[in-house]
Order: sequence, then C-alpha cells, then structure tokens
Amino acid sequence: METDRKIKFLTTELVQKIIQSNDDLKEYQLAKENGVSLTTPQGLDGFMSIIHRLRLNLQHTDTGMSKTVTVMVKVMKGDDDFRKKSLGLVLFPNEINVYGCVIPAFEQLVRNSGAQLDFKTLCPRIFLAEAGVRYPAYSDQEETFLVMEDVSASGFIPGPRLNLDQAHLRLMARKIAQFHACSYALRIGGQSDRLRALVERIIPLNFIQDGKIFFESYDVVFKVVFERLFKYLEGKPELLGSDFVRDRIRKLKQRYGTTPSELMQRCLSRDETYSVILHGDYNRNNVLFRYENEVPNDVMLIDFQENRYGSPALDLSFFMYMNMPPEAWENGAWEQLLTLYHEELMRCICELLKLPPNHSSLEPYRFEKMKQHLQQHFIYGAIIAIKFLPCMLSSEAEVAEIVHHFHTDVTADAFRQIYLVAGGQVVNDRISKVIVHAAEQGYLDLLDN
Repeated sequence: METDRKIKFLTTELVQKIIQSNDDLKEYQLAKENGVSLTTPQGLDGFMSIIHRLRLNLQHTDTGMSKTVTVMVKVMKGDDDFRKKSLGLVLFPNEINVYGCVIPAFEQLVRNSGAQLDFKTLCPRIFLAEAGVRYPAYSDQEETFLVMEDVSASGFIPGPRLNLDQAHLRLMARKIAQFHACSYALRIGGQSDRLRALVERIIPLNFIQDGKIFFESYDVVFKVVFERLFKYLEGKPELLGSDFVRDRIRKLKQRYGTTPSELMQRCLSRDETYSVILHGDYNRNNVLFRYENEVPNDVMLIDFQENRYGSPALDLSFFMYMNMPPEAWENGAWEQLLTLYHEELMRCICELLKLPPNHSSLEPYRFEKMKQHLQQHFIYGAIIAIKFLPCMLSSEAEVAEIVHHFHTDVTADAFRQIYLVAGGQVVNDRISKVIVHAAEQGYLDLLDN
C-alpha cells in the first residue's frame, strides 16, 4: 500500500535523517520502546500540503538521558501534474529557501547589530529542510520535506478563523513590520549586495511570464470571482455610492475584468527603494498566536510558500483586507493600523542600524511617502482576499466541494459553478465591500495610468 510505504519512511529513514542533521540530537537514538509515533492532525493540511506530527522519544547513547522531540513534517500533496499546475514545484522550494537562507540572514543581522529585537518567535525552529529530493522508499516523485518544531508546546496555536480583533491585528502588523525592516536595514546599511544575493535565490512566482499565464489555478479563481463580483454589483448599483467609486469599478471591469492576472502581475513591480523580501501569503491562516489570560501576546510566522520580493503592500494589504472585517475599517481604524505598522517599521530600522529617527537616509520612508508607495500596490491584497473569501465564508459542504474540484480539475465548469454561489449573500456582501473600500481609498487610481 502506498500509504504504508510513506508511513514507514517517515517513521524510520526520515527520523534518522532528522537526528543526524541536528548537532543537539546526534548523540541520541530512538528509545527501544515507543521510540516514534506518527499522527496526522485534522485541519492542518492545505490545498497543496499535508502535515504530520512526529513524536520522537530519544535516549542519549552514553548517559541514557531521555529526551522527547515533537516535530511537524510538511510534504507536498498530489501527483506531478497537480504539483505542476498548482506551482508546488516553485512554492515549496521557495519556502525551504526562506527557512534555510533568508531568516538565518535576518537573525545574523539582528545579532551583529546588537539590536534589542526578539526574533526567537519569528518562526518555528527548522530541523530539516530539503527540496527536490528523491527517496525511493517514500515515493517515485521528487519531494520536499520541511520538518519544523511543534510550537504548540510553547503555547502557539491558531487564532480566530478569519476576522481578528484589534489585539490580534496589532500583533500581526508589528510582526510583519519587523520582518520587512530587515530588508530595509540591509539596503540602507550598505549591504545591498547581501540583500540582492538573498533575492536572487527566490524562484519568481509570477502571474504572467513570457506573455503566458503562469499561476494557472489562481487565474481561474480570479476570473470566477470577478464574474461573481461584477454581476452582483450590476444588480446593486446603490452599493457603489459615489460617481468616483462607480467610475473606478467600471474601469476595473473594463480593463481587467477578463484578464485579472495582468493586474496582479502589475502589482508585482519592483523598485530599489521600497521592495522587500515578503512573506507572500500573510494572513491569519499562516500565523500562530500565543495567549495569556485569553489575550494574544505574541505571533509567529509560518507557511512562506508564496514568498516574493516586492512592495510591502503585498503583505500588508492582504492581511488587512482578509482579516480586518468591514466594520473595523470605520472611525479611522484602517489608518491607525497602517500607522502602527509604519511606526514599528521605523523603530526596527533605527534599532538595527543605530540611526536617529530624523536621519536623512530614512527620508523616503516617512509616513506620507510610504503611504503614496503603498497606495500603488494595495489593490493586490483586495483581489487576493476576494479570491479566498468565498471559501472562508462557506459551509463545510461547500468547502469540501470546492476542494474536490480544485484538486480534480480547477478549470472544469463544476468548479466555476460552486465558486459563483458558495457562501451566498454573506460572500457577496463581503467581497463587494472590499472592492468599494479599495476604490474609496484610492487603491484603484492606478487604473488611470
């Protein structure tokens, strides 16, 4: 059985590789009884990956001292055709690169600067990270194995499923600002070559490449959700409010209604002032929170599969549109969260480089100039959010049907039909509010260029 083959590999050969790849484990061996156990927790897997939990009971080869290590093992789903269509062969190696190269470089930057920044909870400890490897004992395909610390023992757990309150939002804004600050510190601090070397390791994750659709699965979903959005707004013209918003929505439909990937590719434009190494898929699903008396006090980043190099707006806009419910945008709260992000970003850059806040090298990153830059890219997060919201706001049965068709054939009409109606009015209301808000904020003004 294929399943038995994989389980045997995960509990034998992979375990030995984990032990031999970590200096603090090399002098240990599996306990003779109950040395290893494998479980597959429900709800942790995604469209393209499955996550197992390995519990290793170890004994020191000399002293006999016992030690228990619990890790999460992330592997790709699907056959070669599915992995190619879903870009798993780009996403997983990029994630390995972040854990193996980018984050260690950022941690070194913090150490060398003597900055009082705590990166211990930036992401889980990585025990093993391999991409493009072949293990005949596991499968006949090229595989990627990511073995990371099970941080639930340290209190890090998933937060609310979608909508976050101010305490959660503020933690996430600060944490991504700390991550972005490292790219800026390398550039401003005269280490542009080092930043460039890190960026060159990132496999481009484009929406359009060489004139063709590159991210095929996303393109399909973009088109379906645009079809749904524009049809709904045509029947509810009163939702557009002003002539200004109506004009922006009209231009969006006219220019990109059937070619949404062209707009998304436009958002990926880079520059040598504002571009940073991104998380790439920054939202509640890809972080873990730690709580004290039911109040969140820290957040950890995971799942860097869509890692890119580009505007910080890509991370910030998706996070805000995906996890900040419409009622939380009011009374200045949207601007307040942007301000909080910017304040933490500047604080970290100054700390890393030992610069006073009024230093001339920070001029391009003052709040108003930063806002002008962000505004040119913020539509990105709005579009990504409306792509995912039908799935996030649907019933379990609808989600199961969406996942089935996504895995079977995302281009089939059956997928289109379920995605046009999943979640009903709740989804229609949310995605229309996202786009109207984006227009009101000026995030669609780029359509004039």
